[in-house]
Amino acid sequence: MKLHLVFDLSILTPLAEALETQGYSIAGTDVTLEQFAVAASAGQVDAEIAIVDGGLGVVHRQDCVNFLKEVRMRVPDTRLIVILPEVDSEWQRSLGMCGIYDVYAAEQFGIEDVQRWIQTKKTLADIPGFNPELPSQKKVERKVGFSLEKNKGKVQTLLSDWTRGFKRAEKNTVPVNDESKEREARELTDHVESPVTIEEKQEYVNVDKQNKTDSQPEKLPIYHVSQPYIVAVGGLARRSGNTHTALQIAYETASKGLKTAFVEYRNKPRPSDIVSFATDFDGLKFKRHGIDFFPNRSPFDVAEVYTLGYDSVILDLGVLVDENEGRLEMNSAAQEFLRCPFQLITLSAAPWDLHYIVQHLSQLSVLLRKSSFIINYADEDMIKEFREMFPSITSIMNLLEANPFTDAGELAYWLEQPKAKRKRWFVH
Repeated sequence: MKLHLVFDLSILTPLAEALETQGYSIAGTDVTLEQFAVAASAGQVDAEIAIVDGGLGVVHRQDCVNFLKEVRMRVPDTRLIVILPEVDSEWQRSLGMCGIYDVYAAEQFGIEDVQRWIQTKKTLADIPGFNPELPSQKKVERKVGFSLEKNKGKVQTLLSDWTRGFKRAEKNTVPVNDESKEREARELTDHVESPVTIEEKQEYVNVDKQNKTDSQPEKLPIYHVSQPYIVAVGGLARRSGNTHTALQIAYETASKGLKTAFVEYRNKPRPSDIVSFATDFDGLKFKRHGIDFFPNRSPFDVAEVYTLGYDSVILDLGVLVDENEGRLEMNSAAQEFLRCPFQLITLSAAPWDLHYIVQHLSQLSVLLRKSSFIINYADEDMIKEFREMFPSITSIMNLLEANPFTDAGELAYWLEQPKAKRKRWFVH
């Protein structure tokens, strides 16, 4: 297993050595969170798991959240294990909203702790505030980060003790002056470079692997969950009835017994359109008519919803294109639209909207390749005219009743078709 480590140099060297002794491969290292974010943006992070000091080189916790959110978006397949210098529910919750669930508070830690964190995978339910059954955590009185200057010697001693086979060191609350720290650092360096010590360390590792195999944490089983119906609903212009149509589809799937999520996608920050009718909004979602609504979700949040065990996920993507100097450019919502197996474009049949499509048809060809049109605000004559103009495009006439919570539109046509076999999602 390849690991990426983000720690202060005084911790990084002994930690990397201990992990390599346990059979892990160190694929890369960074000494600040900012450097880690830059490396991820440049495509230089190639590891299955990154273990990160969350307080490294930052003054405010929001800086940590911002850097790690950037990393999470750049390398979504890399699992992040974040170690905080204190128990802070707000900090942990902010990281959880970015899909970072493996968060631990540790003033000191040993190699056995790191192994346990690697083999135990947390979920959204472990984030404070998302699971009412979890006991509330108490803040520690001493806010001491393990990456601070005063703790460097402690961590080095701890890891060095492990290589000799000793038990984990007790916390020492007696202040240590600069002279004693320098002497301790020299002793540690001499010990690590000694050939006898290396031989003793290897002998201990061999004995430990032979005698303590049963005490190692068991790997969690992998469960296979079928891919849900993921339905993208996007418009080519504002006020095309996109949200209304997406609500109709969500209600129709929920009324057929499917566990349904409605996601309000936002590629740019702006107020939610659906939270106004929420009665039990908890900051993450609310429920109505058997549908779980996720308002105002970012591009990254969408992927998290896919893993929550829904039978169908309806994405209200809003407008898929931006106009720039007379040309249409696809935005991030369009990229999400193209990744979905079911693609629906909403449009009104007004003459000016049809003219808009004809005028930009060549620029819309990628979006039209696999999508179907849902024509809103149209009578039978208007839909007939549309089908004559665009015979190769599948089109559906939507009655668009004032109340979106109705299945009269019969828009979820794919429910009558066998679902194609697709790559499965893995949930640990």
